[in-house]
Amino acid sequence: MRITALALSLLLMFAMAFVTAFRRTIWALGLRRPETAQGVGRVDWRRRILLEIYVRKLNLAFLLGIAVYLVTARTSNWYYGVGIVGLCWFGSRLLPSAQWLRTGSKVMLGLLLMDLEHRRQRYQIAADSNRLHAVDDLLHQIRSQH
Repeated sequence: MRITALALSLLLMFAMAFVTAFRRTIWALGLRRPETAQGVGRVDWRRRILLEIYVRKLNLAFLLGIAVYLVTARTSNWYYGVGIVGLCWFGSRLLPSAQWLRTGSKVMLGLLLMDLEHRRQRYQIAADSNRLHAVDDLLHQIRSQH
């Protein structure tokens, strides 16, 4: 059980660092700011799509944190579980020195593009033109910047 707690703790540190790097990449690309006055109608959809992507990744990291807490608290006292999750948060602040976790790295951009492409396909199948145009705008903006 302790090996499970250790493995989940390491995974949680990487998940927290990944979510932070992903958020910073979105902000660094300037994807949340409107570019022109005529694109104001699509900006709201762009923000919603980016928020959905970010919140989904954040929720997965949160669920992993709950799992770490539960496994650690089961093997020892509850405050050890809280302490381990706190140490994972602190450890995740040290991990962005890894090349693939840097803001705007090719891995982060590739994951963002992949997620947007999947959403584009789903919106195309669902015939959701507002979101489809917003995703197309986001894809065009990312590809034109890099």
